[in-house]
Amino acid sequence: MFDLGIQEIVVVFIIALLVYGPKDLPVFGRKVGKYIAMFKRMVSDVKRQVDTELYDYSDPIKAEIEKINREAMQAALKPPLTQPPEQPAAESAATEIPPVTPRHDGSVPDGTVPNGK
Repeated sequence: MFDLGIQEIVVVFIIALLVYGPKDLPVFGRKVGKYIAMFKRMVSDVKRQVDTELYDYSDPIKAEIEKINREAMQAALKPPLTQPPEQPAAESAATEIPPVTPRHDGSVPDGTVPNGK
């Protein structure tokens, strides 16, 4: 939880022994243990409550997502109703304007646009 090694634990124990003394150290340890257990219990209760609330909201959303996925899969498996019309190659070539490279003096041929812009 706190990623303490054996050396850190020994240092904490020695400091606690010096501060509380050998007589009060067991009492202090029990109190710390009770507070840690109470903290863990509270965190567990909050987590359980958050999970319950999120489940209430996420359940209808998950059902809707599954419905959309099923519909998409069914639509993907169906063949298309009509084939799109094919364009003849001559028409598509006529609509495209090839880019023109400027001449060495920087001018372009008449009626063309430099670099296809």
